[in-house]
Amino acid sequence: MLKRAIISCIFFLLPLSVAEGASNEAALRVAFVYKFIKFIEWPNQVQNSSLRLCALGADVDAKAALQPLNGQPASQQVVNGNVIKQTIEVFYLDDSAAVQQHLKTCQMLYRPSHASPIPIPHPPPAGVFLVADDPRPTDEDVGIALARNTDGRIEFSISSVAVSQAGVSISSQLLRLAKNSQVGR
Repeated sequence: MLKRAIISCIFFLLPLSVAEGASNEAALRVAFVYKFIKFIEWPNQVQNSSLRLCALGADVDAKAALQPLNGQPASQQVVNGNVIKQTIEVFYLDDSAAVQQHLKTCQMLYRPSHASPIPIPHPPPAGVFLVADDPRPTDEDVGIALARNTDGRIEFSISSVAVSQAGVSISSQLLRLAKNSQVGR
């Protein structure tokens, strides 16, 4: 229990760039998205200098909250003795044409709670992992679902089916924090 509390405290420490923005619901949810990036590995991740975080139909508040993530560190790995640093590149998919043209270039696809209803292919392309705010229970492509519980706290659950479809690996630390995680069970 103590170990879980310590991990939770570490996980929820917000980077200053996110915390400095508007302290609203969108900024809080984007802080979760930023932390998720740190605990997920994508196929061929070390081959790219940036990790593309695509926002699907983001409203003004979500865009304002996402903007400070642009250029933030995503990961740092040592490959053959060389340190490879990867930064986040925020990209907005504002209509169906943008989805068709750019979806395959995204590693994480984030659908904010007040997003425009823009459809995506089912299932999403391999290597594209979907995180959604308050998804419908029938939305089986969502890898991580963010939602408020009855106490008003934001919780998240992880879908093993979506993780498998995307071909990503999720840290055991993140799995332990998830509510009703279906990965590895």
